[in-house]
Amino acid sequence: MKKMNISTILASAIHESKNQVGTLLYQLQGLKESTGSNDPNQNKIVLIEESLKKLNDEWVEYLYLYRLASDGYNLHVDTFLIDEFLDDQVFALQPSATAKKLQLDYACDTSLTGTFDERLMTAVVGTAVYNALRFAESRIIIRAEQEEAFLVISIEDDGKGFMLEDDQADDLFEANTGLGLYFAELSASAHVVNNLSGFIKKDTSIALGGASLKVYLPQSIKD
Repeated sequence: MKKMNISTILASAIHESKNQVGTLLYQLQGLKESTGSNDPNQNKIVLIEESLKKLNDEWVEYLYLYRLASDGYNLHVDTFLIDEFLDDQVFALQPSATAKKLQLDYACDTSLTGTFDERLMTAVVGTAVYNALRFAESRIIIRAEQEEAFLVISIEDDGKGFMLEDDQADDLFEANTGLGLYFAELSASAHVVNNLSGFIKKDTSIALGGASLKVYLPQSIKD
């Protein structure tokens, strides 16, 4: 019998699970609308809904991860007004922040533009924000700015920050870092301009004092 590619089987299973989660979200939306805002179970329904949304986004991330790792993903690069891109991200993620009573907003120059794969960066930002939701005390902010040849998108929170021991290796992908950072690194490094590759950096938020995950995306610099 011909051997089957286990990674392809897992990718197919993830895709089917994502579809099932989508069905559950649709049914839950109907339940939420039927209970009304004053129903004592409304908060529980919202929390379940946000958990399912996070799971759905994780399935999407895993599918992208599989395609990136197997060279099965073709970058779809375009130029975007960053203010609009970040506004879309905050709008989509706001219910999750509200469910946890956290403030979520963004900051960037309104004229800033950037060139990247929108689907990948939407998944990266969503993954980073969901991670920040676990540790933030009251606020998360998504920032974007131009640093020389790179567009830098950072996701910051006011939590305890990254806990790196003095003797821990600087490699971001040692044990316990999780697939989220690996996915962010693969997504960033898939962007290459003039022999410059994207990368990520774990840092401390100057404004909020907590963690800051910075995603560096190379850009074509006009003379």
